[in-house]
Amino acid sequence: MKERTYESAMEELDEMIEKLESGELTLDESLEVFAEAVKLVKYCNEKLEGARKKMLVLSEELGEVTEKEFREEDYRADSGNGRI
Repeated sequence: MKERTYESAMEELDEMIEKLESGELTLDESLEVFAEAVKLVKYCNEKLEGARKKMLVLSEELGEVTEKEFREEDYRADSGNGRI
């Protein structure tokens, strides 16, 4: 079985949101999809926290530990500034 990635989990979440917003699911189906979506959100949050911790460790190893406010626009891949 292929290991789930953060990106694939986000795609699954997008699909689940579309299903829930379509209004075509029964109440029971909606609850089932919602429960799975909650699990995926938890998984994504754990992956992000793990990545944050890894980045902090790598930064510490380089002796460059600084903390500053995260601004999404500074780190968008499509912002043209080269930072991801």
